[in-house]
Amino acid sequence: DNLVGNALRYTPQGGHIFLEARLKGDQVAVEVRDTGAGIAAKDLSRIFDRFYRGEKSRTRGGDKSGGVGLGLAIVKGLVKAHGGEIGVESELGSGTKFWFTLPKEKTEAN
Repeated sequence: DNLVGNALRYTPQGGHIFLEARLKGDQVAVEVRDTGAGIAAKDLSRIFDRFYRGEKSRTRGGDKSGGVGLGLAIVKGLVKAHGGEIGVESELGSGTKFWFTLPKEKTEAN
């Protein structure tokens, strides 16, 4: 929800958001990709840190207060707690791709 919400928030009208989920070995891989403003390279290494907000000029739908920088830290914590990995790729002006993997549920058949 957070990743899709961020994509919606930072993709301008007329832009695109892509969601993909696929099996990748014994993992489920999910991607949320957008054609929004992108994230500066200097912010990428800290984007999952608690309270880190990156580019201060980015606002949420006209709301100058924005968030407090917890959303992506919570997402990372949830993914890690379930045995997965998470990452981000982005370039200013070219959009952003967040991806995460989670172990596929074990069933009696597998």
